[in-house]
Amino acid sequence: MPRHKILIVDDQDFICDILIRFVSKAGFEAITASNGLEAIELYKMESPALVISDIIMPKMNGLSLLSEIKKIDPQALVILITGYGNEEILLKALRGGAINFFRKPFRVEEVIEVVTHAVRHKSAHEYKELVCPDITEDKKSFTIPVQEANILPIVNQIAINCGAFFSPSEIINIKIGIEEMFTNAVEHGSLGIGFDTKRKGLLEGNFYSLLKKKMEDPVTAEKKIHITTHLTPQELIITIKDEGEGFDWKNLPVISTENIQHFNGRGILLTKIFFDRVEYNKKGNMVTLGKAAGQQRKENKIKNPLPQRSKTQS
Repeated sequence: MPRHKILIVDDQDFICDILIRFVSKAGFEAITASNGLEAIELYKMESPALVISDIIMPKMNGLSLLSEIKKIDPQALVILITGYGNEEILLKALRGGAINFFRKPFRVEEVIEVVTHAVRHKSAHEYKELVCPDITEDKKSFTIPVQEANILPIVNQIAINCGAFFSPSEIINIKIGIEEMFTNAVEHGSLGIGFDTKRKGLLEGNFYSLLKKKMEDPVTAEKKIHITTHLTPQELIITIKDEGEGFDWKNLPVISTENIQHFNGRGILLTKIFFDRVEYNKKGNMVTLGKAAGQQRKENKIKNPLPQRSKTQS
């Protein structure tokens, strides 16, 4: 089976070399371009599964590259690399279709996890025959033990009928948002790992051993994550609740160019961009996500209009 191709775009060779090692370690085939113009031609020829691009480059910056690639392929997956000082461009890119970002300096585990999950979500969407285009309502509920917290099958179950009301690129964003909020419910809510503790663990390279140790705690074994979903032609509503102590969500910063670096992790930031509303209960251990539907429904009707009934039909 051929490996998925990842297009890496950066004018600095050492950055490309690092990312080549990272994505190769994850089992992907890396192809590289040194600027945006070269990347566009490579994208047309190679049709990569995902693009990782620096924001600041000669000839064409990452935001312009994102726009051009989206013209070629509206469903393209693009992740941007950013340093401090590029907040305005990054925010425009996330609102313009980028699915994620890496901050410099990035870590191998972070790159592998984000890239693998993004490609996996895209690949899992290739089940159009399972979508019921005429569905009017879909309700689901899940209860998952924290120690068995594999979110991918749950995300796919939630997304199966989203194709009736959302575009493929919107579904990828929905999946990423659910996964990020689920991860928060496990790590921060159920296991009690604070944002600062996670950041320190990632920087020191011992976060995943800490996570494993927390997972093996007998008290943790009894905790569960509860998810409900309600899909209608108007909206997708998702609730994710953990059995932890909650947190003070009122201190979360408003999304703006000035505040983008104040988000402790990418999860809440991305979810607030991808969903129309992100609301917490008073305790802070349950989040409700809402995303308006309808546009894809209209496009489906245009492409597949219902047959007109003749006057003689009863």
